[in-house]
Amino acid sequence: MKKLLIAAAAVTLLLGPVAAHAQGNMGGLGFRTLDGPSFAGTSLGTSPAIGIRQWFSPNMGVDVAVGITTISVESGPPLTTTDEGTGFVVDLGVPFSAKKWGNVNFIVRPGFQYGRSKLEDKTAPLGSPNEITSTLISVSGELEVEYMFVDKVSISASHGIAYNSLKSHDNDTPENEFNITGFDTRGDNFTQLGFHVYLW
Repeated sequence: MKKLLIAAAAVTLLLGPVAAHAQGNMGGLGFRTLDGPSFAGTSLGTSPAIGIRQWFSPNMGVDVAVGITTISVESGPPLTTTDEGTGFVVDLGVPFSAKKWGNVNFIVRPGFQYGRSKLEDKTAPLGSPNEITSTLISVSGELEVEYMFVDKVSISASHGIAYNSLKSHDNDTPENEFNITGFDTRGDNFTQLGFHVYLW
């Protein structure tokens, strides 16, 4: 009996770090609370709401998320297409677990966002500028609280600050340009929560 208890204790000691390591390497689908870019001059906006979070250790992971939008505007009669547009945004982040207690994980997350959109005016006279292209680059730092309310499923909320650079131009000759740079704060009210479902 004594040998069996010693063997069980040895197995527990050996498998304990492996289990903790496996838990630290979990990943899954979801999104964070995040405002998407609104591209000036294009009436387009999108949010990076389709994403994954992968933890490579208990304290460091990576977020990758994408968002897309398309619009087609018709008016009439007869109904004709007046505007068409597409846009996308990619969001990358590196979450660092700064503090854990119970089911709560306090995360510090630097991030990078890139977005691009194009809107075409189908009613513009021939030879006139009829396209506006916008590009957004954003670098952010956020504080996030993730709460595991059941095993492998969490909700989260975050806020922080970001530096944004937005550039728009049309297809005129010479092209007209519109640039905006500056800082803004990130975060919304308590009803807008992110979630993650850790599937692996």
